[in-house]
Amino acid sequence: MNKKLKLFLFAIGIGAASAPAMASCIHYCVVEYKACMNSSQSAEECDAELTACEDACGG
Repeated sequence: MNKKLKLFLFAIGIGAASAPAMASCIHYCVVEYKACMNSSQSAEECDAELTACEDACGG
């Protein structure tokens, strides 16, 4: 099999495997954001935490 084709198929596999993990990470960020909004923290602090969490997820 051609090297480029192997690399392409490998990259597709990695992307497909990481999608559920990223979705789980983003879900965790949203749960934490909702908890933050229900606490005494300001909306600006919660928004900043959400953005930092999503950046850490790679999104």
